[in-house]
Amino acid sequence: MTMSAMMNFSKNAITQGWISFFRVLASNSGIEFVFGKDEQPRTDGRRVYLPSLPMNLTKDDLDLTKAFGFHEVGHIQFSDVVFFQAFAAKHGDFARFLLNALDDVYMEYKQAQATREAEIYFRRKASILFERKRFRDGSNSVAEAVACYSLCYLRTDRWSEYRDPFAVIEANFNKHFGAHADHVRGNLNEILINEFPNVQSTQDAGSLTLRIIAMLKALGEDEEKKDEGQPEESKGGEQSSPADDSGSNGEPKQDGGTEGTTGDLEPEDPSEPSKDGGQDPKQSQDSDGADSGKGNGDEQSPGNGATGPDGQTGAQAGTTDGNAGQTGGSEAADGRSLKSIVDEILNTTGLGDKEVFDDGDAVKSVSKSVQSGTNPDYKGQSLAPDCVIDGKLDQAPGKAGKGFGGGAGNKEKVDGMTVCPEDISEARDMEKRLGRRSQVLASKLKGLLMQQQEAESFTTTRGQLGQNHLYRVGLGDVRVFTQSEEAQRPTTAISIVVDLSSSTQDKADKDFAKGEKDQFEAAEAPSTLRSILESVMLLEKVFDQIGCPREILGFAPKGGELISMARCFGDSSKTAINRIGGLRKVAGGGHTPIGEAVFHAGRRLVCHEANRKVMFVLTDGAPGNVAKAVEMTRFCESSGVRVVYLVIGEKVRTDWLTEARIPYAVAASSVEVTPVLLAEARKLLM
Repeated sequence: MTMSAMMNFSKNAITQGWISFFRVLASNSGIEFVFGKDEQPRTDGRRVYLPSLPMNLTKDDLDLTKAFGFHEVGHIQFSDVVFFQAFAAKHGDFARFLLNALDDVYMEYKQAQATREAEIYFRRKASILFERKRFRDGSNSVAEAVACYSLCYLRTDRWSEYRDPFAVIEANFNKHFGAHADHVRGNLNEILINEFPNVQSTQDAGSLTLRIIAMLKALGEDEEKKDEGQPEESKGGEQSSPADDSGSNGEPKQDGGTEGTTGDLEPEDPSEPSKDGGQDPKQSQDSDGADSGKGNGDEQSPGNGATGPDGQTGAQAGTTDGNAGQTGGSEAADGRSLKSIVDEILNTTGLGDKEVFDDGDAVKSVSKSVQSGTNPDYKGQSLAPDCVIDGKLDQAPGKAGKGFGGGAGNKEKVDGMTVCPEDISEARDMEKRLGRRSQVLASKLKGLLMQQQEAESFTTTRGQLGQNHLYRVGLGDVRVFTQSEEAQRPTTAISIVVDLSSSTQDKADKDFAKGEKDQFEAAEAPSTLRSILESVMLLEKVFDQIGCPREILGFAPKGGELISMARCFGDSSKTAINRIGGLRKVAGGGHTPIGEAVFHAGRRLVCHEANRKVMFVLTDGAPGNVAKAVEMTRFCESSGVRVVYLVIGEKVRTDWLTEARIPYAVAASSVEVTPVLLAEARKLLM
């Protein structure tokens, strides 16, 4: 089932998938992306965290994942997280939620200006989440409606995909405010239109948030003052006042807009409000609104309450009461004053961290459904192993000891993988045992490669005389010459995956890992580990002479980590040889995670620019999880990587390779690797 699931995706679908996308995004932004089963979608200002994903995502899920990546990078690059946290602590839950909505609009516009691709995915996000009914539509509370309305109102002019969600949110906004909706909405629209263009930072968005809060307070207090200034028995006659004052509604908005500048600093003291807030509600208007908004609210309330961040409990926490609370709110608006509605907004708690269009929540739900096996779109797939993507792939080596730069610098982690320490003396001993085998093998391979046609000829009117074209002289055709043009042949990128598990060690290897070396070791038969490492040394020297870009990863080191990197694509051959010697010192892990190692090597190899890609897996052939090893091998093969297992040792296991029809070759020691490689070279390197 796993094999067939992997083959449902084309090579292009994989090479253009989330692994390649996040590698490019990490390289361009300098931000690390950390994937793990227990990770919540978030950022800490330096890294972006995501849950583990299946290797191949559907188009919609891939677009949402890419939108989340651009969104979080935008927060790191353009938002002020420290200010946001301080603002939320000072001004309350509604102010925090509204600021988050306004900052998202500002930040995504900035990100779209920086990267055209980001705008495409931000707009796709709105369409997908609207179709899935997975966005916050303002049905849960009036405070939610104000923030959702503000975000979508600012987006509709530029991005048409937000118009359909805006219609739903506007209906819920009207339902919550009842007869006050037109008056409040007009003032809110005016503030957003006039003042949002001045927002150039999170601090500016915070000022706009306080301006909106001051406007709401002013409207509520204005209505209260009007009510207090009239006798109780004359309030029934106020129903005609909205019609009388409807022509002057524009003037109060202008006054409110002027008030907001000072209200930003002193929102509790709106001094000159003149808005007509004395309108009586209309029963028939709201009863229709309750029914029209209920359908979307029914879908949304579980997402807004139960799927919010852990520990968030508040007015919307109970998913079963979501619709009841929604209907109650709309009925209450019919008989409530604007002042009481504004007080409810300002005192709202429990809005949660879920955003209006929360692509992170969508990514999280995909991960959970695949892990539980309940998602029909990913039948037969499992989650990819935990990994880190930092964008470092093929760079010039950095200076030793700097811990950064290019290549796998000293004490540097590359994609979350530690770099193997060097052992120069052991590397020299390996080179002595190999002798001239690497030169002989390299010469033979070069001979095979030289058989390729390195130039292409074409007919021309100048150049060398072409013997086969002389007949054209009698025909009056002057194209009797030929010219040759050098053909640029694509290189082959190679990844070498090395088994360092304890099953490959003998007593001498275990003593060596402890710092003890047997002086008579050279006279003894080599262990499986030494044969594997000598084969790696042979391959490194051969491919260095041929000129193939390559990478060497050792899996199952003794430190408990998954991978120890001996060479990345940007390192020099000398550095790689010294680190191969160091692999023997770090060997001795208690498990054999072949599948995970193949995935990590494959995800880096897939992103390499070379057209041909080959992976050699040197092991004794006994994976800890056969199903995972086969699945990850199929993933690499589906993405255009040819995977060959070199099973080395006296006692090996190949039954699972035969059953899965994965190409492999068996060699008792490093001496037998040479003929095996020669036999495969024509198919692998040409």
